[in-house]
Amino acid sequence: MAFSERLSALDASFLEIEEPGSHMHVGAVLVLDAVPLRDSEGRLAFDRIAAMVEARIHDFPRYRQRIARIPVEDHPAWVDDPDWNLQYHLRHTSLPKPGDLRQLKRLAGRIMSQQLDRGKPLWEMWIVEGLEGDRFAVIAKVHHCMIDGVSGVDLIAALLRPTPDSPVEVAPE
Repeated sequence: MAFSERLSALDASFLEIEEPGSHMHVGAVLVLDAVPLRDSEGRLAFDRIAAMVEARIHDFPRYRQRIARIPVEDHPAWVDDPDWNLQYHLRHTSLPKPGDLRQLKRLAGRIMSQQLDRGKPLWEMWIVEGLEGDRFAVIAKVHHCMIDGVSGVDLIAALLRPTPDSPVEVAPE
């Protein structure tokens, strides 16, 4: 198994100290205007969002890699996940009416309370429809061994477009 890079001692420690009731992932909740992303029938265009994420994720190879334990070695390594599938990581749900911030916070709490699957790249992104005021939310969850504050901001900046009607790039083959 070829690996691309070993985890640093600090990043490996985030994996080692994680326990079932004490997760080491970080999260973000963004509340956005849904109007620019509505399809012709008025629904949130989730497939457009998925295409946008897929077109940009190649700029962040760590999001397509998982952790591998290397026998006799001290720190795990990042390896490309041959079974990587965006549909596993990018999830779609909806809040019930009235879709207020209290409901969104409860959903975010439930999502953040679940440990990430160590057999897959250590991130999830949830697209949440149904917020009042014609809004939707993005709940992002990424293990701390993958990102720090700067790299997390870089990913969010790459995913957010400067204008809502920008065309979606095609992911490289």
